[in-house]
Amino acid sequence: MVHIGAAIASLLTWMHGTFPNPKKVQSSSDSRSCCNNLRPKAFPFDFHNDKDRREFITAGTAAGLAAAFGAPIGGVLYSLEEASSFWSRKVMWRSLICCTFATMVLALINWWEFSTSLPGSMSFRGLQPVFIVRDLPFFVITSALTGILGAFVNTTHGWLDKLRPRSTHKLLRILEACVVAFISVTLMFVLPLHFGQCLPVPDEKTSSGTMDKDYWFKYTCPDENPNTGVAYYNDLATLFFSLPRQSMQELYQLSGQTKVDFTIQSLGIHSISVLIMFILAYGIATPGGIFMPAMLVGASFGAFIGRVLEAMFPSGNIQPGLHALVGTASMLGGVFRASISLVVIMVEGTGGIDFILPIIVGIVVSNWVAHHVHHAGAYESDLERLGGVYFLQTEPPHQLLAMSASDLMSYNVICFHEIVSVAEVVEVLRSTRHNGFPVLRHSQLDNSSGGGKFVGLILRQQLLLLLEQRAFMEVDSTILSNPRAPKFSPCDKQLSKEMQFLDHAMRVYHHYHYPHRRYLSSRPEALNDLDVDEIMQAISSTNTKPDTPVEGDIRTVSDTPKKVLALDLRPFMNRAPITVRRECSAQRVYHIFRTLGLRHLCVTDSHNRVIGIITRKDIAMAQKQAYVSKSRKSFQHWDSDIRSFNEAREDKKDRDKLFNLP
Repeated sequence: MVHIGAAIASLLTWMHGTFPNPKKVQSSSDSRSCCNNLRPKAFPFDFHNDKDRREFITAGTAAGLAAAFGAPIGGVLYSLEEASSFWSRKVMWRSLICCTFATMVLALINWWEFSTSLPGSMSFRGLQPVFIVRDLPFFVITSALTGILGAFVNTTHGWLDKLRPRSTHKLLRILEACVVAFISVTLMFVLPLHFGQCLPVPDEKTSSGTMDKDYWFKYTCPDENPNTGVAYYNDLATLFFSLPRQSMQELYQLSGQTKVDFTIQSLGIHSISVLIMFILAYGIATPGGIFMPAMLVGASFGAFIGRVLEAMFPSGNIQPGLHALVGTASMLGGVFRASISLVVIMVEGTGGIDFILPIIVGIVVSNWVAHHVHHAGAYESDLERLGGVYFLQTEPPHQLLAMSASDLMSYNVICFHEIVSVAEVVEVLRSTRHNGFPVLRHSQLDNSSGGGKFVGLILRQQLLLLLEQRAFMEVDSTILSNPRAPKFSPCDKQLSKEMQFLDHAMRVYHHYHYPHRRYLSSRPEALNDLDVDEIMQAISSTNTKPDTPVEGDIRTVSDTPKKVLALDLRPFMNRAPITVRRECSAQRVYHIFRTLGLRHLCVTDSHNRVIGIITRKDIAMAQKQAYVSKSRKSFQHWDSDIRSFNEAREDKKDRDKLFNLP
């Protein structure tokens, strides 16, 4: 539901007009006529930047979870905790409105009338177990054990992920899914056959009366007795073959006085077997989530702990149903490491404010215990394991405490001049996959050192668009080597319409070029769609064309400057990029990336010359290298301690032999 909500929201952001076909711009000696043939075009319903799309997806994520649990407030908090890197009051209000409408529409579809309770498709209303304050120590025990179980899921998933076939091996992925399905179905049929207990079907539900006789599975139990009218059900088969939502509803209703029961043996076998199936299925090639399996494992294991405690303390009035509810919240906390959102989701989903204290205790204890077993939650672990997305946590890692920006940055930065030849741009885009290039301005003082003053940053997508639209200009070759480029005013009125068109086209570049696979624009193959060979032929023909001498001109043909095709980057580059000095602390660099959502961060010296560039990948690699270095030093220190201990023991043996001591 979270994924579906995010997908619908993302789809709504793709409503826009059609992009005009690329129009080639005729070469001109005047830079002001570089885009004369381009005309602005209206783009209705454009959400052309990532900020709008991110806010829509945030609201869609919240609405999906709100519709699942009937928890509008919980959906907003879940989106804040788990799905959003940037938050604002506007996003909060939009998410709240989306969540409210999602739950109201769901209630309208279910009952054809608006309900005040607004139950979701996964709500658990009408729970009856009674909470007593003296049961809090037992809830702590259940929460701690379930938290360890959640951390065990994340740890085991990391181990199994190394053995799973890669996404490129499609046949092996399909075979893996078939094997996991076969194992799961085998467990579901074999375990109830050998370990299930036959219990009489109750005439009526003692707690809420929501389940009818169709819920209970007879399986291998005897048929209904015609004399007494008593039917039997297999408790383990009922837990396996019923809908997970119905099974959890039954587990939440367990109490010491209820007639409907699941034996301790069946609850233990069910929780362990579902945990095994959960671990095996977590990561296979099926569009299945992990939220529901985690809830089912937590409810079954919590009910098992509650039954064990009830057997140990028969006079303590233990409520296994409350332990199942606490186990569900604790399992979610141990797997996902969320806190406030889970509390609100469970309270809104159950419709009982009386259970808020046990739920809070369960989530807090499970988070604390799971954090000491496994350092990160499921989502963060998957992002870190995949390696394609470099996710930055809220707080910087302690490995960056003794590091500076010079320890993070990459050297040998590829830069462009303000006016650069098309041939150079094409060569750089073919040979690299970088997405940001600093723009330099040379001065007379920089000729000797070969550096230049940092004046802006140009993105790869902007260069690709300029090549696609043929926004070229013909300049003398001497201008490219001139230490100071011609004067340019960004407020030139004659360029306003053309510049507005290109500026807007750059903002919506990924709407029309690799919209769902942006990484393709970073590959050299992206130039093949732009007819780069035609561009290079035009450049070569321009360079080889002899110039006709003008009458009365005493210069020879060799003295006449050649005309070259070039790009003027000054109107399009970012003139105020964020920069830091090389002495800046690494933790501050981390905070700048995290709070501003940067992709590139240039490092300059005291003369505003670029000496390096930092990306998210550089921060992640530096963090890993620091961790490995620290581990290596700890191992060396531990090894030296062992050698010292062995030497001291050998010395002691020599002294004992010298004095004939036993």
